[in-house]
Amino acid sequence: MDALPKKLASYIHDTGLRALDHLAASTPEDAPEVLQTLLGHWRSMSPEEKDDFVTRVALSVGEVIAASALLPMGVKVGKKAVKSAKKVLRKSAKTIKKNAKAAKKSARTKKKAA
Repeated sequence: MDALPKKLASYIHDTGLRALDHLAASTPEDAPEVLQTLLGHWRSMSPEEKDDFVTRVALSVGEVIAASALLPMGVKVGKKAVKSAKKVLRKSAKTIKKNAKAAKKSARTKKKAA
């Protein structure tokens, strides 16, 4: 969450707490078993445990937000890396072809000389 502004990190944390509290208070009986298990654990947690749980989830959310913000920069850097790799591969291919031609030529001249 260090990559995000403090207000945004605080908002994510507070929203997570409120959302889970609201969900625990208003979950229908026919909710999926996984959701009922989560909310059962949520109801049994102390306020400190709830805060710690939401803090860990908020850190993950913050990492996703930061990564998605950096993605366009990563794509740009990736395109540059691909472009330079192609350039190097083209040069090495030219060198290999050139060396192959020279080897063929020298083999021909050796045959003619023999």
